[in-house]
Amino acid sequence: MKSVVARFFSKILNTIPILAAKIGTMLVLIFVLGMAAGYFISTAGMTPTLFLIPILAMFIMWYKLDEGVFILILLSLLVIFFPEFIDSLIVGIL
Repeated sequence: MKSVVARFFSKILNTIPILAAKIGTMLVLIFVLGMAAGYFISTAGMTPTLFLIPILAMFIMWYKLDEGVFILILLSLLVIFFPEFIDSLIVGIL
């Protein structure tokens, strides 16, 4: 007769492949959405600085979540509505 702990761990071991498949599926979905966004940005002639926005927001979110989300939204709106300004700003910085 199996104990409660042994049954519990045997059920966990049985669910690990299922969880790995679910996580892998979500990662593939995220990569496909990223590829589609990159393709759309390149074919629409939009500025590639859109790719820098999530990277900058992730660095800020690492320390402060609210400020990172605010920066993500603010920079996204700036790049969408004023792409020339952002391009000239980045060229000026570099």
